[in-house]
Amino acid sequence: MNDTFNQIWYAPAFSSILENRPEVMFIAGAGAVHLGLRFAGLPGWNCPILAATGVPCPGCGLTLAIIELVHGNFTQSFHTHAFAPIFLFAFLVIALTLVLPESQRVNIIARISRFETRNGITAWVLSLLMLYWAFRLIA
Repeated sequence: MNDTFNQIWYAPAFSSILENRPEVMFIAGAGAVHLGLRFAGLPGWNCPILAATGVPCPGCGLTLAIIELVHGNFTQSFHTHAFAPIFLFAFLVIALTLVLPESQRVNIIARISRFETRNGITAWVLSLLMLYWAFRLIA
């Protein structure tokens, strides 16, 4: 039981996504378009979970929080969504892996994989995101 938990908790999930270049291109492209629309003052995509259920998803507010963060409004960004810096950093890593030469890209992905495997950072971030979401729903 404990071995199964450790295999799941410490699995290198983020680096596994980074290894799939077409998937990374799609994520980066969709994220760039969505953020670009919002930066331009145009409506981006509405949250399908919020639209279908009336309940905000764990990521609701991230776009606005990232925009506030990029504009230097750190307090407002944190109040909108506390995970904005983490997701902005992840988006920048995703974009970086697209533009780097293959040897450097593979090296960075390997380092991220080792980091994830050592401390389970991806599982921690996603678990804390769910806890934060639950807190936001009841607050």
